[in-house]
Formats: sequence, C-alpha cells, structure tokens
Amino acid sequence: MKNILFLISVLFSVSLNAQNGHDIKFDIENYNNDTLLLAYFYGDRQLVYDTIYSSEPGIFELKGDTLIHPGVYIGLVYPSKEYFQFLINNEDQEFELKTDYENPQNISVSGSKDNQLFINYLKFISEKNKEAQQLAKEKKEKEEAKSDLTVVEEKIKKLDEEVKAYQRKIIDNNPSSLTALLIKANTDIEIPDFEGTEEEIQLKRYYYYKKHYFDVVDFNNTAVLYTPFINNKVETYIDKLTVPVPDSIINSIDTILKKMPVQSEVWRYFVSYFLNKYARSNYIGMDAVYVHIAKEYYGKGLTPWVEQNTLVRILDNAMRMERVLIGKTAPNITLYTQDSIPVKIGDIEADYTVLIFWKPDCGHCKHAMPDIVKFAENYKDKGVKVVTICTKLGKKTKSCWEGVKDLNMENLDYNLADPKNLSGFHLEYNIRATPTIFILDKNKKILIKQIPADKLGEVIDKFIKENEKQNENEKK
Repeated sequence: MKNILFLISVLFSVSLNAQNGHDIKFDIENYNNDTLLLAYFYGDRQLVYDTIYSSEPGIFELKGDTLIHPGVYIGLVYPSKEYFQFLINNEDQEFELKTDYENPQNISVSGSKDNQLFINYLKFISEKNKEAQQLAKEKKEKEEAKSDLTVVEEKIKKLDEEVKAYQRKIIDNNPSSLTALLIKANTDIEIPDFEGTEEEIQLKRYYYYKKHYFDVVDFNNTAVLYTPFINNKVETYIDKLTVPVPDSIINSIDTILKKMPVQSEVWRYFVSYFLNKYARSNYIGMDAVYVHIAKEYYGKGLTPWVEQNTLVRILDNAMRMERVLIGKTAPNITLYTQDSIPVKIGDIEADYTVLIFWKPDCGHCKHAMPDIVKFAENYKDKGVKVVTICTKLGKKTKSCWEGVKDLNMENLDYNLADPKNLSGFHLEYNIRATPTIFILDKNKKILIKQIPADKLGEVIDKFIKENEKQNENEKK
C-alpha cells in the first residue's frame, strides 16, 4: 500500500494578532471517504487534533475563530493507513491545499507564498537525492574497479555545496518562516579543521560538535515543540553525544534546559520529559538523574503547573532514592538474627558486603536464591560476606526462618529480619520490590545495586580486579 507524504509550509510569524481564526481547505481528488482525521506532533508523541467530514467528495474544511498552534500536522485518510503532513504558522491560517490521492506529487497551495517555497524546496531535494544516489553508485563501482575517484568525489562535493547554498538562501531570505526553522534545525554542524594527532583531532571534533549541536535550533520558538524532529534531536544529544554516566547526563540535561527560556512551553515540556524518562530508566545508577531533576527543578518551585499532591510524590520519591544512590554510605540500620541477636550493617567487617532484600513467598526470590547460595560459597574466601534481609514483619517473620531452611540458606554469613519494624529498612533502602541486591565496599559505600543474582560473581570479580589494580598503582 502506498504511503502518501504531502508536505506544505506556512509562514511562521511572531505576530499573533494578524489573524483571528483559521480556515484551511483540503481538496483531495480521487478520495471518496467522508472522514479526515487531523493529528499533530508534540515532543515524542502524535496527538489527535480534530476529525473533519467532507462537504462533498474529497472536500474538507477546518474552520474556527481561534488560531491553531503552529507546527507539523498530519492528515489521516480512511480506511487505508495513508497520510499527509502539513505545516501551520500563526499568521497564515487561511489557505487551500489541492492534491490528487492517486498522484501525491501533484500538489498546489493557494493563500500562502511560503507554501510554494517549501514545496519547491522538497522537489529540489528530491531531485538532488536522485543525483546523490547515482553518484554514490558510480563511486562504489569505481572503488570496486580501483579506478580514480577524483572526478566523482568532486561531483559529490559540488552537489553538497549546491544543496547547502539553496538551504542558506531560504534561511537568509525567509528567517522568520517555519520553513527556515525546519531546514535550519536539520542542517549539519560545520566543523572546522583541527591540528594534532588523529586521536586529538577526533576528540576536538567531538567537543566542537557537541558544543555547537543546538546552534541550529531556535528554542525561543514554541513551534519547535510541535515538530517530529525536536525530541529525536534532544535524545541524540543525551544518548549519543553524552557519556552514559549520571554526572555527565545531569550536566547535559542542565545544558539543554539553559538554552530554553525558563517557564516557556518548550522548557516545561522537557523538564517533565526528563523526569519521566529517568523515573522509568532500567539502567543502574540513573536514579541519580531523577533525584537531580526533582531537587533542582521541582523542589525549588520552578514547576508551578504541577499539582501539590503530585509534587509531594515526586519529592518523596527523590528523597527515598537519594539515600541509596551509588557512592552513598549505606544506611547503618540494625536488624536481628533468628536468635534475636542485633546486627548493625556498618559493623559487618568485609571487603565487600552483599545485601539481599527478599521474602520467602516471592517467586523471583526463590528463583534467585540458589545463585546467591552458590555465589556465597564460591566467594567466602575472597573477602565477601552475604547478608540476607527478610522483608516480612511482625508475626510474619516466622516465615523468614522457614524460608531460610527451605532454600538452603543456613550457611550464609547473615540471615536477618526486623520483627518489630524498628529499622525502617523499606524507607532507608527504598525497597519497593524483591529481591533487591546491594554491593557495599569495606567502608559500606554503595558500589552497585539492583543487579541480577546470577551476575554477582561477574560484578564482584570486576570490583576485585579494579581494587587490585588500584593497590598496585599506589605501591609504585
């Protein structure tokens, strides 16, 4: 089935008073269904804007006495999955689009000069893409034949310069248009030549590219939020250009938000987006990013749109997470053996302490415990102590000791519980599911957490090797 992609552009103007409403007509030949669904891009989502019905076959009209928010919109035609896209700005919201359902290239627009500008640009790019594909084929053939590439590479360079010149002309001559906004935001960053070794040059190119990555994006224009590219562009900066460790990601998020006007719609969207992104993250240690966003933006009164009960929940989550972030000292709670002997976590002497929060009726715990028991046996002579903490409370603690026996856990270093619920371990260690595993160093600093039981040996081996290497370096 064909996918029809129609792109139209409408001039984006800063003036909100030039027009009091909208009247957009769609004339789609050879389309007999009476329904046209309109949607729009919003960050990483596509949302329904309206459903309009034909007054006669192929004729649709979207009319109202208010302005439509500028951005990229989508028209979905039924019953097929075919669609077309069009762009709207604040000033020109009275225009007509004519096209043929059977011939999507046959597009005409009346009522906006910038529409034709954008259509011409798309046709130009389509033609140049064909030339580029032909040149790429020619280059590959010459490479395979080991022929001279000078001529074909010069043609490729000339074609690239021609496209860039065309784009610059549109941007320079129509700086406030939505067309220019879209083209500019999707152009490549020009990286200057650098000197040094190959490694130094690559590093300098990376830092320059990252520093200037958002130079082409106008975050002051709210329309960028209603385009299909902005979320991908931000995600690329975070996921591809940022070292995947919490401190680096935090710095990148702060850098992005500083480029946006505070309290603007774009800023508000991405503050919420980042919080939700790292609330859902399954990557170890990324809860530190959530804590930072919650404290620095939500906790400092910068999110007045958030309801009070939601704000309290967000800050409470951050408080719980912050206690057990990687690098923090583990809470020194007191728990008890089956014989009611108190044991403080901080008093356990070991190079590495493995804490496992579990419960006897937890299916995942039963599945994980054989791996934990085996791990404890294999690493007992390597400075590792294994501590299980049953999460059952009160009279239910009895089932903990039954579970210890049933799962062959008697030979572990410590099997502990909190029958009187005095330690507050659920809050102190932010225990929301079982099993939850922590690995602590000899000073009870949290090295890692929330790792699978069958990966314990692999992870501990890595820490032991790193520690040995560090000791060797200190001796030199």
